[in-house]
Amino acid sequence: MMRYLLLCFFLITLPLLAEPVAVKVSGDFVNLHSGAGRGYPVLQVALKGEQLSLLTQRTDWVQVEFKQQKYWLARADLAQLMTLQQQTFSLSDDRLAAYEQRSLEAGLLLGDFNGSSLYQLSVAYNFTPYIQTELAIGQANGDQADNLSAELSVYLSPMPHWRISPYFGIGGGVLRTTPRTILVQTQDRNNSLASMELGLRYYLSRNFIARAGYRRSVIVTDRNDNEEIDTWKLGFSVFF
Repeated sequence: MMRYLLLCFFLITLPLLAEPVAVKVSGDFVNLHSGAGRGYPVLQVALKGEQLSLLTQRTDWVQVEFKQQKYWLARADLAQLMTLQQQTFSLSDDRLAAYEQRSLEAGLLLGDFNGSSLYQLSVAYNFTPYIQTELAIGQANGDQADNLSAELSVYLSPMPHWRISPYFGIGGGVLRTTPRTILVQTQDRNNSLASMELGLRYYLSRNFIARAGYRRSVIVTDRNDNEEIDTWKLGFSVFF
């Protein structure tokens, strides 16, 4: 199950490619590297007036197409380019502003689900900087049973512009419990969940957010008494 969650996370966080942007060199030249890093060799040099296409961005590097070949351009060299309409091409350096205006997030969190190891994959959408909804799928493996959960939550962030931002929320979902006992053939159980969560988000850099949270859940059972579960989790998210 953990491998499946990791695979889903990496698929979700693949770069979202936009349409190529045609630009031309306005400075004397720009160096085009074989990979996204200063350690990669310069394979081509685009001279003033020559045209290339911007394809996608990876941290401080931009993949470009030049003379039907793909290379990597340092983000700082975007200042040496202009659009075909003679407008200076630039990419905003205000990453904190991008964090505040984010709309989609994908996260991977690890933690403790009432004594069991927890792995959780989440996808979230921000309606406003203050309100976020999240769908989370988690797997908790314990000595007595395995638990698979799916929950939909709504979070409120009273101070979304702070680099360290507290949040709280409520949610609900389902919990599937698979006992591990071999002495008695116990059937899997499906129960409803109702939860509340308190936590912190910390904007790291670029598109990364660290996150820590405590979640208190009530498992609604068909018995006379309901169960209460404590969950602690820590991980990170990427935003788009």
